[in-house]
Amino acid sequence: MTEQNSNPPTPPWWSSREIRKAARDERRRIHQEAREIRRTAKDGPPREPITPDRLADAALRIVDEGGLDSLTVRSLAHEVGVGTMTIYWYVQNKEEILDLVSDRLLANVVLPAPDPDWRISAKATARAVRGAMLSHARALPVMVGRGSFGPNGLRVIEHAIAVFRTAGFDDMEAADAYFAVSNYVTGFSLMQTANVSVPGKSDMDRRAYFAMVNEYVMSMPPELYPNLHATASRILTASIEERFDFGLECLIAGLDARLKAKRTTPHAEEVQGEAG
Repeated sequence: MTEQNSNPPTPPWWSSREIRKAARDERRRIHQEAREIRRTAKDGPPREPITPDRLADAALRIVDEGGLDSLTVRSLAHEVGVGTMTIYWYVQNKEEILDLVSDRLLANVVLPAPDPDWRISAKATARAVRGAMLSHARALPVMVGRGSFGPNGLRVIEHAIAVFRTAGFDDMEAADAYFAVSNYVTGFSLMQTANVSVPGKSDMDRRAYFAMVNEYVMSMPPELYPNLHATASRILTASIEERFDFGLECLIAGLDARLKAKRTTPHAEEVQGEAG
């Protein structure tokens, strides 16, 4: 048999010998890199364990950067550095992730020391909660319709209800007072941080825009809009802090008046007994 017959030509449906050799070399290179990665991972520092706190922190970072729409199970897995399915070992769905976020919003609330005047304590607590919420403004919408009953939320609720019970509210009214103040703080903060654009104006032009609106309002016939005329400057120029403080003062004053009325009004049964 001749040399030519011992080396038959490559069938046309096969790749050439050069291509097959290059493919084998590429596979060897890939396998070698994979072995090196496994060796480095084995010899490197241990992976940080996944905990609810770590997931909550990662989720909050995602929301801070891109808003709530950017938070998905996949984006959370990428932020933590694990596979998507790994996340499902710790949470069942996105709703549970949002529960973690809502509780994490309250982690930085610095609760004030009790004050002999419960009204001071209540207002200080409200301001502390608002401050923590505003530090993660993009995550605030998660609080709508979602109670925060994780460890951070429970800490805030316990403190706030204690303020009202110590003041003399009964258990039912202490709970109602807590929700009244909590809803005001959350609602006001949501309004404050809402991404409302000024038509045709950038953030740098807001002051000029409202000055223009004030000029427009004042140009209207005062006989048609006497009340708006009288208050326009305050409506358009009051700071957000002034508005928040005024509403909070009114709310606490109303609760205080209710408490004082209960203290000075005889119990219903006593009134009925005197009438008999």
